[in-house]
Amino acid sequence: MAKPTQIRITVRTAIRAAQFPFAKRNQVEDIIIRAICHYRLYRLRTKNNAPPIPGRTNFNPTPRKRGPKDKKAERMYLLSQLFYAWLVGFSDYPNINNKDYSASSFVRFIEPIFLEEGISRIEGNLEEYRAYRKKQLLASGFKLTRGKVN
Repeated sequence: MAKPTQIRITVRTAIRAAQFPFAKRNQVEDIIIRAICHYRLYRLRTKNNAPPIPGRTNFNPTPRKRGPKDKKAERMYLLSQLFYAWLVGFSDYPNINNKDYSASSFVRFIEPIFLEEGISRIEGNLEEYRAYRKKQLLASGFKLTRGKVN
């Protein structure tokens, strides 16, 4: 795990490159650093590798699935906080480019943060988050027009 100072340096560089307004930079930086710290905690503390509870024994352990564990919920949390930071900084919903097109300013902003956390397929994860968010908003009763919430 990287040191908090390394996180802060990476985030400040990304914020400066994205040209956030000066009045919002500290607030955006705090949101992103808090999100990265929580992401790292959630990523390390899954159901299978959580510390054991003292005095509790498991007489019927269930076999674990083979292969890497799915970290979709943790990625969705980090993406939601990055979207929120962009909304706070620019007061506008971020644009996402399609695959194989030139990167939008939001994609260029989150790319160093994702690479620092070891997340690849940036556009694919962004599209997956958009679909997940749309599904959650429609389930809660919001109406969408042209991809935006009313």
